[in-house]
Amino acid sequence: MFRKDYIMRMIEDFIKAMAKIILMREMKSYTDARTELDGLSRLVTGFGVEHLRSLGAAGIKYVFSQNKESEAEKIYCSAKLLKEEGLILRSQGNTEESLKCLEISKDLFKSVSDMDIPEKTEALKEYTELKFDINNKF
Repeated sequence: MFRKDYIMRMIEDFIKAMAKIILMREMKSYTDARTELDGLSRLVTGFGVEHLRSLGAAGIKYVFSQNKESEAEKIYCSAKLLKEEGLILRSQGNTEESLKCLEISKDLFKSVSDMDIPEKTEALKEYTELKFDINNKF
């Protein structure tokens, strides 16, 4: 029970930090947003955003499947981080790199939607939205 409460609190803190990053992106403070995003990524996953991007969806799933207990949560958080990185890059006009991030994020959300975690429904929703977004905006 304690572990589940701890994980839920960590997810709540993660969501608050993501809200701050989204606000920075919307205010066009892209450098600050990317710096915060990279710091959050290192805190949550142990990897910077660039490293997550270079791992790709298969690499991220492989790395985090080594620790079964936190696999789904870290994959879910990686998907959220890479989605936001993709949105920041798109806002900056970097369509090609944005698309790479969003594709990785989409694949990770699909994987998480097949797992038994509280974020399963949210992951499926994110997957569906990204699939539509990628097909219609790029």
